[in-house]
Amino acid sequence: MSDGTQEKLCELESLTREYARYSRSAGGLASVLGGLFCLASYLFGGLLPLSLAWRMALVALPILWLLARQVAARRYYQRLGHVEEQESTVDRRVHRCCAGVTVLVAVLVTIHAFPQAVRLSPGSLAYLALVWLLALAAWRWLRSALDFVVGTFLFCQAALVCAGFAYPVIGTAEAIANPPMALLALLFPLTALLLIGRGVSDHRRFRSLRARLLQFREAAGEA
Repeated sequence: MSDGTQEKLCELESLTREYARYSRSAGGLASVLGGLFCLASYLFGGLLPLSLAWRMALVALPILWLLARQVAARRYYQRLGHVEEQESTVDRRVHRCCAGVTVLVAVLVTIHAFPQAVRLSPGSLAYLALVWLLALAAWRWLRSALDFVVGTFLFCQAALVCAGFAYPVIGTAEAIANPPMALLALLFPLTALLLIGRGVSDHRRFRSLRARLLQFREAAGEA
């Protein structure tokens, strides 16, 4: 095997490994959308009256985001063929830890609510359903740390508004009355900005990656 052929094979292997990231950890434009959804949920949930329409909209955001991630991966980022990303040992352990914590929280919340199950309102039942949906999403789809934090906020905000509450926005009366919760909530929009930046970067990298992969395909067809 010539040196030129060996170099091309190594480059193709590197490109394939990079391409596989878009099956799981790299969301591209879907990450941008998730960050925007997080900012909208934080601001609208904390600043606007929680009417039925707004509650339904905030509940829909995490579900719409997960659907958008799947559509973007299958119809755009993986349309040259599906290649599954192989997680490293560290990534796998972090993912399992995050998923395990969400399951534990869901169990504790359910146990706490069980004695009052007879009196649970539809809003409380929706709250519990969203808590368990978060556990499922964390295990199945929220692979990166930024995805996990933003996804957790979207589901938790949706669960809270079902119960008639929302995370307080810095500067509001609710934030002044509950500073620890307000500071915790501030973490989420900051993370959303990081996710947006990463999504833009991943999308730009994908455009260059796709062009190079198409060149390899054309070269293989000519050969």
